[in-house]
Order: sequence, then structure tokens, then C-alpha cells
Amino acid sequence: MRIFLSLKVPRGDVEREAIVSQLEEAIRATGHIPFVAVDEIVEAGLTAPKDFMPFVRDELADCDLMVVVYHPELRGGLIEVGIAYQRKIPIWLCHKAEEKVSSSMIGCTDEIFEYVGVDDLSEKILERLSLSKF
Repeated sequence: MRIFLSLKVPRGDVEREAIVSQLEEAIRATGHIPFVAVDEIVEAGLTAPKDFMPFVRDELADCDLMVVVYHPELRGGLIEVGIAYQRKIPIWLCHKAEEKVSSSMIGCTDEIFEYVGVDDLSEKILERLSLSKF
């Protein structure tokens, strides 16, 4: 299964960087393939939205699941969620316990993972992926 991982990693945000790393490991550990949008866009050398949004749209078409790590400044990720929702790709939303998440975002998701720290989120996703039958 190919899993699209959508999140915003503000420069210098050590926690978000750790989340990316641990979620990638959890996805691989359960035999799945991660697609980390922010990394793939950089690797492809795409800097303009007119270039990277079609790339993202096309990559999403080949994914079986979207995992969104919510951040109040997540903008492009919201577009990605809309694309996944329209294509009926299951969406898992991860957010910190104290973060307020819009009702529209919650309405698009199939599962919600509320977490308090990096290890907590990683454990929850690893456990759920181990149980998944996609």
C-alpha cells in the first residue's frame, strides 16, 4: 500500500521533523510505501505551485491512504485533503491534543489520531497500520 503523508514542517521545528521520520519508519515497518509530499516536491526540484500541485495531484492518484499531520498553518495540505476526499482515498487526521481543528477538516477524515508527542503518534499509527486490511 502506498501512503501519502501530508504535513507542514516549519523550518527548525524539531518535533515536526521527528514526526516525519518516525511516521516514515512506521509506514515502512508495516510493509507500506511512504510518499512524503514535502520531500518529494523538493527532490523533484519543483518550486512553483503551478508545477508542484499537478505533481501532487498525480501522485495522490496512486495512493491508498492519506495521513495528515495537522498544523494550523497547513495550507497546501488542505488542497491535498480535498483531492483525496474527492477520490475517496481514506484520510487519517493526526493532531496534537491542544490544537483546534476545523470542522471541515474533521468532516473529511475517516479516522482521527489525537496525540501528545512524537512517540505517542508514532505508536498509534504503527498499531493502526498493523491492523489495517486495505
